Amino acid sequence: MAENKDKQSDTKKKEIGLFIAKTLFYFAVLVVLVYLYSYSGIGAAKFIYKDF
Repeated sequence: MAENKDKQSDTKKKEIGLFIAKTLFYFAVLVVLVYLYSYSGIGAAKFIYKDF
């Protein structure tokens, strides 16, 4: 009986750890994509030199 609860708690801990790892991974991917999008200059005003 005690072994069953230990296995259940280990499984639960692994599931929680996996969920947190996936969440952090997808958050990192999202941050990188947002950074690359802002770095590429899409949506930025075009540079037009009007002084001369």
